[in-house]
Amino acid sequence: MSAALSATARAVRVGRTRRAGPVIARADVHATERTRPLSRNPSCHATVGSTPFSHPRARRDVKTHASSEETVGDKVVNARGSAEEEALGLAAVRSRLDATEGCPPVDDETVIWFLRDRRLDVDAAAAKLEAFLRWRQALGPISETDIQASLSENAAYVHPHLDKEGRAVIVVEISKHVLKNRNLDAAQKHAVWAVERCLSMMADSEKGSGGIYAVWDMRGFSGANADLELAKFCILDVFREYYPKRLTQVAAVDSPWQFKPIWAILKPVIGKYSSVVKFCKVTDVLDNFHPGEAPACLTTGAGRG
Repeated sequence: MSAALSATARAVRVGRTRRAGPVIARADVHATERTRPLSRNPSCHATVGSTPFSHPRARRDVKTHASSEETVGDKVVNARGSAEEEALGLAAVRSRLDATEGCPPVDDETVIWFLRDRRLDVDAAAAKLEAFLRWRQALGPISETDIQASLSENAAYVHPHLDKEGRAVIVVEISKHVLKNRNLDAAQKHAVWAVERCLSMMADSEKGSGGIYAVWDMRGFSGANADLELAKFCILDVFREYYPKRLTQVAAVDSPWQFKPIWAILKPVIGKYSSVVKFCKVTDVLDNFHPGEAPACLTTGAGRG
């Protein structure tokens, strides 16, 4: 745990840490990442939306439009406050959650991560966090058996190594994902399972940053691989609403011209978050990994090596 979080824990003297089942969070930001200053007057307006995994109690003014989010640069980084500000915010958010009937338990690091995501706006953080907790509770535990239909594609997986910045890596070999064969429920649960596995990996590593780096191997893409419904779920629901500020950057490697019309549709839908998607060559991505630790799809196969 970082020095800032240690100071936070001491300041509020939290007597217990309530765990939220499969939820695993790491609130510290790696020293190599930039942090953004916090606004004293945050304005985060929310509207109701729906997702395949929405829970009735979770759909209360929590869906934020991409256009109303704070400016997103080429890399998403969670903001920070001072230890005193975060201690006060932690206590305030916990007070609101404790006063809400049936709210699932949550650990301090997750509370602070959501507080930073909402730029120390206690009400906004409490509302967004409660929505996440109720949604995740309703979704229930996810086992590999539950997502076997998606795992068997071997199209998306968690890379066993962190990158140089301490980020966990989700690799998508897009040509292996065939829309007509995919099971949407299994694919969506697979996405959640992968994110939580990433968070667990980083929590277990001293180098873990809390952020996730997505690598899309775009070789061989065709219209048969275009899955806008799943893409929107992953970016807008999973990474913006439920695991905010976790997806720091997306590398779309060797994207063919056939992807351009799909991107033209997807880009306005995900709004400002489209800026984290970088169309690049394989050499650009390899630079983010230590020797021998890059995903195999970047070094082997057609056009590689």
